[in-house]
Amino acid sequence: MHDERLDQLEDWLEIFFNDANFILSKASDDASFRRYFRIERSNLSFIAMDAPPEKENSKRFVEIAELLRNNNIHAPKIIDKDLSQGFLLIEDLGSATFLQALNNKNKLALYKRAIDELIKIQAINTQNISFDLYDETLLKTELNLLIDWYLPKDINQDSLDKLFDQLIKNSLNSEQVFVHRDYHCRNLMITNNDISVIDFQDAVIGSNSYDLVSLLKDAYVELESSELQALLVYFHKQSELTISFDKFEKQFDLMGLQRHLKILGIFKRLSLRDDKHQYLDDIPLIEKYVLQMADKYPEFNFLKGILNLAKDYQ
Repeated sequence: MHDERLDQLEDWLEIFFNDANFILSKASDDASFRRYFRIERSNLSFIAMDAPPEKENSKRFVEIAELLRNNNIHAPKIIDKDLSQGFLLIEDLGSATFLQALNNKNKLALYKRAIDELIKIQAINTQNISFDLYDETLLKTELNLLIDWYLPKDINQDSLDKLFDQLIKNSLNSEQVFVHRDYHCRNLMITNNDISVIDFQDAVIGSNSYDLVSLLKDAYVELESSELQALLVYFHKQSELTISFDKFEKQFDLMGLQRHLKILGIFKRLSLRDDKHQYLDDIPLIEKYVLQMADKYPEFNFLKGILNLAKDYQ
């Protein structure tokens, strides 16, 4: 099928370079409507982002990239942009993701570096950019994805409604900071041995445990419980939190439950609505995280039955 947007992107690049002497190849795409292409020209490499303006907010990407870079976070440099068409030409951060760089020897050290970078991100003064808040409305909308896409339509929602209220209060009652919203192993790059950050355009102001959950209870990598605990202690110490570790650990657990219930709905929606079926393979790990919380906290034990109903429904 003819790709009209790709033709438009190539035309735009020809204007920027003043010729067509470049090689364009697909770099990646993600769960959104954005696509990324690697541009090679005269031994130099760039990334072109195709983000349909009716679907994606490229202006937001540019603003947050500049904010991160101004705070010594390695986000991609914006080389050129056409926001009306939804095209960006940005720095190529390479092809080595955090996930690809992980091995048994460097795992804890690499995660600690990612935590150090996260602490820098959470220290950013966000007053100069109008950020959305990870407020009750947004949190409830996300949690409802579980009901709308993952669970049987006739399920009794009373217990879920009480759980949702508890999870929302937990998020709102924790320290509020810059939240990347997808700070995980596929959105961190290793560039010249430094950690770089991508896919940050949906950033909001919210709980200081959210991005840590994204990193340590990733949909794509499972840490050993001892590793997770050591890294949680490391974050608590390095970020000099004033609340006790036990209280922070519960905030982290409940924030993780919110994120994972939401992700179950998102991954199922990606398959049913968007024909992106590859995320179905990651659902078992997300379900495992939820069941761990059902075992750890007796008040969440009912989630075991709900997940079983979901499996029967699917």
